[in-house]
Amino acid sequence: MNGYFKMDEGQPQPSPYEESYENAMLGRTVNESAALANQSKGMQYQLEEQEKNLAEAQLDCEETLAKINHLLKQDILKLDPETQTMEWFALPDQKKRVLTDEGVDKIMQVMQSYINKETLLSNFDEDTIKRRMLKFALALSALLFLKYELYFRSPSLEECQTILKERINDKVKKKMMAKELLMEEFNEKEERKLVVEELKPRMEYELSKIRTEQIKLNLREFEMIFTQLEALVEATHNRAWKGEERGSLRRHFNISEVIGGSSQRSPEKKKWGLF
Repeated sequence: MNGYFKMDEGQPQPSPYEESYENAMLGRTVNESAALANQSKGMQYQLEEQEKNLAEAQLDCEETLAKINHLLKQDILKLDPETQTMEWFALPDQKKRVLTDEGVDKIMQVMQSYINKETLLSNFDEDTIKRRMLKFALALSALLFLKYELYFRSPSLEECQTILKERINDKVKKKMMAKELLMEEFNEKEERKLVVEELKPRMEYELSKIRTEQIKLNLREFEMIFTQLEALVEATHNRAWKGEERGSLRRHFNISEVIGGSSQRSPEKKKWGLF
């Protein structure tokens, strides 16, 4: 019967060999489909994780705020010889800091109110951004100006004393150079005594004057600090112009869904093709 046997109905049936072969092929096809389905799930999981990481990175403001904190404290960004990476190091001489710890904390509190994911995901038109920036600029400048005595560092009396000693040494040195040019004898002890005697009646005034001068030097940093902070807040608002930030995330998610959907459909398509 050429490999076939007939039942009562007279229909041809496959031989045991052919039936075993077809079952093996069917099992192989099912296994391949299951493997492709698992692979598709893995790819979809990776896409979802990438989307999550991208969204978190795009909306994460912690790095920006940390950088602002370092800049306000005047920390130094330089190469670490051990790790060969750029690291922040505290200012070696803390006496050269412009802002007090209270000033840094207050400014950071203000910046956290503007640089955050809520602002990034907002939907601002141009007029709204200009209005918010104007209010921010006026409020921050008024805050720093009216409370500068708390927020800007003033030198201690010991620091003023050190500066006054340096000025006395400088004045004595100038007298010595003048004597040398005139080829006259110079007695450093006597000359120093004369300089101190001259300053003695107004010693307290000189110390107060030095302190005022140092405060004015710190206040000269006001404009640059304010400009930097204003630029960062404005950049954050511009990312929220007409909802561009959340629109960017939505577009990326749509693309990922299309790619993920194609990956999920491909095994089924292949399965139908095999059958």
